[in-house]
Amino acid sequence: MSLEERLQSVRKHMALAQAATVAPPRRSPIPHDWTGRLAGNVEFLGAAGSFSVTSSYESGHTHGQQRFSDLTTVTGNAFSVVCRDPELSYANLQGAVFLDTETTGLGMGTGTYVFLVGAGYMEGDRFIVKQFFLDAPGDERVLLEALGSFLSRFPVLITFNGKAFDWPLLESRFRLHRRSVPFDDPPHVDLLHPARRLWKRRLDSCALSSLETQILGVRRTIEDVPGWEIPFRYFGYQRSGDGSQLEGVFYHNLVDILSLASLALHIDRVVADPNCGLVEHATDFFCIGKVYEVSGDGDMAVYCYERALRLGVPDELRPDCFLRLGTLHKRQRRWDAAIQAWESLLDEGGRAGLVARVELAKFYEHVERDYVTAIDHVQHALVLAELFDSPWPDANLRDLEHRLSRLFNRSIRARDWAGTYG
Repeated sequence: MSLEERLQSVRKHMALAQAATVAPPRRSPIPHDWTGRLAGNVEFLGAAGSFSVTSSYESGHTHGQQRFSDLTTVTGNAFSVVCRDPELSYANLQGAVFLDTETTGLGMGTGTYVFLVGAGYMEGDRFIVKQFFLDAPGDERVLLEALGSFLSRFPVLITFNGKAFDWPLLESRFRLHRRSVPFDDPPHVDLLHPARRLWKRRLDSCALSSLETQILGVRRTIEDVPGWEIPFRYFGYQRSGDGSQLEGVFYHNLVDILSLASLALHIDRVVADPNCGLVEHATDFFCIGKVYEVSGDGDMAVYCYERALRLGVPDELRPDCFLRLGTLHKRQRRWDAAIQAWESLLDEGGRAGLVARVELAKFYEHVERDYVTAIDHVQHALVLAELFDSPWPDANLRDLEHRLSRLFNRSIRARDWAGTYG
């Protein structure tokens, strides 16, 4: 975005904020006619002006690179790995509800209303999006009763930053009206956290809008409105009763839900099978490798790290990649592969060379019993340790000097033994 575009955005924001402080016109007593103005079937919630609007998509419908019919194949296995939550492997993600809210602000206090709740789910072979709209603050209890009854049927909740914002805010609204919260500590998949683990190394931002354009291949139409405008548009509707300014908000929320479903599919596929064709960047393979390493699947981690190196991982990640490969091979006692990783780490120089020297010294001391070669690596490591502060254990001056002294003693004893019995 250019400087001029940013300035125009700021001016527009300031104008909307100023308008909020001006005495507004009285709201029209004639309700806005929503029929035909929204993408779905409108159903009013009793006698209140609040309503729900339902949109339906065929199983073959695609959003970005994903087809909604594939949601029926999603299991909790990949999410238990990337979310670091083993219990998710038992969750019924095929019956999950995708939830997103639009609110009057970012605060968590009682003055922040949730005025639009979008919920997406599979029903048979169709993907359904149901949006609950709060026409006026006085209708909130009616809306919450309808929303609570609707959500109670789902076993799993999927959101984006919902653990920190959407769901706690909804819970507070239910409790404020002394209504039962629909879920009692449900399995909750917050896609923001796995998205950061998979793409934060490559993307400047892991906001949903960024993931749409750079990961999912989603392009929003001109109907969309920026998120910061949404509260002001709702306030404008409360003053004037002109619902046309909210049509873009409904579209924004609808696409958020569709993108949540698409993102869940994308994460499931790339984690379950990095060779599925959706992973193209070396940095992404590196991040998937870290996910597998943390989960304890060393073989998959090794594969991903090696693939990242073949694709040309960025220079700043190469030392970490070789270090992790060496550590994983060491755990499995695959010594030839571990040595190859450490020697490649030597070529990186600097701090990476320091830790490589230490690992090679350990190998030649404890595995090969080649104390002379081990001494050589420790002596080189001591030179590097004086130049660089090491973040790794066993690579500081004190430990290295102790290791060198021990190696000299072992070397002398081994030589004496060889002289006695040779």
